[in-house]
Amino acid sequence: MKRYTKTEWSLLISCFFAYTAAYITRCNLSPSLDAIAKTFGISTGEVGLLPTCFAIPYALGQVFSGTLADRQPAPRLMMIGLLGSVLVNILFSLSPFFPMLVVLWLINGILQSLIWTPIVRILAVHFRDSVRDSATFFVSLTLIFGYLIAWALSGLLTSLLSWRVAILASGLLAAALAIPSLVCMKRIPVDYRALPPRQKSDLQAPVKHLFLRTNLILLLLACFANGYARDGITNWAAKLLMDTQGIDLSSAVGIILIIPAVNFLGIRLGEVSYRRSGGNAYIASAVLFGTGAVLSLVLPSALGRLWVFVITLVGTSAMTYGLNPLLTIILPMQFSSVNRVATAAGLMDAMIYVGSSFSGSFAGYLADQIGWNAVFISWAIVGALSTAIVAAAGHVAKKTEAL
Repeated sequence: MKRYTKTEWSLLISCFFAYTAAYITRCNLSPSLDAIAKTFGISTGEVGLLPTCFAIPYALGQVFSGTLADRQPAPRLMMIGLLGSVLVNILFSLSPFFPMLVVLWLINGILQSLIWTPIVRILAVHFRDSVRDSATFFVSLTLIFGYLIAWALSGLLTSLLSWRVAILASGLLAAALAIPSLVCMKRIPVDYRALPPRQKSDLQAPVKHLFLRTNLILLLLACFANGYARDGITNWAAKLLMDTQGIDLSSAVGIILIIPAVNFLGIRLGEVSYRRSGGNAYIASAVLFGTGAVLSLVLPSALGRLWVFVITLVGTSAMTYGLNPLLTIILPMQFSSVNRVATAAGLMDAMIYVGSSFSGSFAGYLADQIGWNAVFISWAIVGALSTAIVAAAGHVAKKTEAL
């Protein structure tokens, strides 16, 4: 039985609740998208600007936050991101104009980009090798709890009251989780900029080294694909169920709450695949990408059967969530030998959200112009390509000094 030290356990719990709060203040939008579109009389493609305008600045912000997290104390960056995001949610709930919503959600993307890379830095620096992998998959469960709380709260309040009440309540709940976590983290006597002896280095490798002498470019392409499919389901699950299955929001929310539960199994499957492959994240990633591509191809033929469609959809989602800890934590950890863990994590998470930006407006455009089948086929295509890409990345890794 692997045991955490007192400091590791305190940091792990603090990171868990802090990142759960972060997910609550950015995943609460999905169940409200249709209601927001009706409030302002806009199309699916237009309301899709909201997730797109979150994803683009989030992606760009991750590039800079990764560099900052390699130099600055983690709690400082996380406090700015979390409390700023809470404030944005409150202002969002009060905004009378759609363009103002777009601007606020763009700001939310910038603030949220300050939260993830400090957590990766904490895991890299302050957790022993014997517990780091288990801590990694544990922190990844925040995706499940964050989505579950955000979708349940936002969906319920949107259907019973309004999307404005739903977003406001999400912000307040996130504050209640984030503030104690940040206070606890600040009280833990550790140097967040310190490197353990195995990582000591006088100089960090130049960023161009990551692009020219490692497999990072291939990994970034895989991250883009995963973000496109993962957040395509996250952003549109409620609306595509209403559009394709003829059900109302209350029924759709009840169904999509199954998704986070199954995503938990997806993360567990990712962990099992990783361990069964002998700790080879490339093989595990290829298995999950390939399985997701096959399930995406089944979705068009399952449209006429509600529960077959739901099971296939949640299975596809589970594969993308199983990939998340592999792509955002396990693989970036391999850049520790060049002292660029947080930088690599920031770049890779950034590309996930570049893919996510396409899952908003581009997927909304496909749904409007062609239909949801076109969206499903696009998921299958990027999944199949990514299977080959991560296999190639694994081959390159064997020949790369940094990995």
